[in-house]
Amino acid sequence: MVFEDIAYAVDGPVATISFARPEVMNAARNETHLELQAALDAADRDDAVRAVIVTGTGRAFCAGTDISDGFRLPAGGDPATGDGVPADVGGVTVLRLFRMRKPVIAAINGAAAGFGATFTLAMDIRLAAATAKFAFPFTRRGICAESCSSWFLPRLVGMQTAQDWMLTGRTFPASEALARGLVHELLAAEDLLPRARALALDIAENCAPVSVALNRQLLWRMMGADHPEIAHALESRAVAARMASDDVREGVDSFKERRAPRFGDGLADAPYMTAWWPDLKA
Repeated sequence: MVFEDIAYAVDGPVATISFARPEVMNAARNETHLELQAALDAADRDDAVRAVIVTGTGRAFCAGTDISDGFRLPAGGDPATGDGVPADVGGVTVLRLFRMRKPVIAAINGAAAGFGATFTLAMDIRLAAATAKFAFPFTRRGICAESCSSWFLPRLVGMQTAQDWMLTGRTFPASEALARGLVHELLAAEDLLPRARALALDIAENCAPVSVALNRQLLWRMMGADHPEIAHALESRAVAARMASDDVREGVDSFKERRAPRFGDGLADAPYMTAWWPDLKA
């Protein structure tokens, strides 16, 4: 796919996806979502890519859905039953992100509002410039939570904070996002991408790709489990699969020899993941 709304670049083991419509503060339209989904597909399929960074071009991360001409979203069907109701395009994009087998780091360089905020919720580490601002402004636009945010947000920051941000739709500073646990670190703007890349490279160079993929899926999916026994059963199977791999021997050897590990297993060496979670299949 030729990208117009975003940029996609691979540098060593790190892929970077950048919103690239700075003239409209990187507001997203339907084409943006298709490109984001394609970029996530490309990063997930590329064995050389070990981690992904998502950022914005210019002064914004993503100002949400482009409503300069109103909401140009499909309507129809029966909302009472769900019959024929079109899928929320932001939700489709976020569910693709949820299925990623590679870690995804948000480098939030500026305003993150609406979809620009909800898209980050399914990422694994969120870094932000100290000057960034956030908003879930749906109630102020006459719409409601989207992009699966009603599932992700309270799990990340707790129900009380999620209620505050979602019901008021107010804009809040990066300092509040940090205090409430939405973001992991605040940085000066010039330090944001170097810090994101350093985190990505640390994972890429020192962690087994299959282990990273397993941990990412286990952490997200066990948030919905209703008993720790479910986690115990899956973790037992995952540990057994990993113990039979060359990666475990390399992990032990590199530790004993005080050197960086050279993990050889790729995601194709873990077919059990798609047996457990069929939606991971491309």
